[in-house]
Amino acid sequence: MAKVGNSEGGARRRPTGARGGAAGSGKRAPGAGDSGGAGGPSPELTARLEPRKGPAKVPLNTRVLASTEARLTWLVNDRQSTVTNVVDVALQEFFDRYSVPPADHDGRIVEQDS
Repeated sequence: MAKVGNSEGGARRRPTGARGGAAGSGKRAPGAGDSGGAGGPSPELTARLEPRKGPAKVPLNTRVLASTEARLTWLVNDRQSTVTNVVDVALQEFFDRYSVPPADHDGRIVEQDS
């Protein structure tokens, strides 16, 4: 079974292979499929489907104290943020405090000469 997060920050289980949303349900999103014109999708649809550009992200899996998770959930809800953003900012501040050298956009640490 796959673990899936819920809005309260906990996890619920769903059967492996189950899909969320309209995928696999036979339902189609408005505007999906027939673009109404000959030759292909409209420019608006193409623009919405373009992948979002941004910094590369990698998964980070860890376990934290229940009290830490409760505080994280509260902050995410109170500031209308995401766990990813909160954890990234917190780790960046921690690294700065301990003078960990910065990494380049490819994730390589470039040691700075003193």
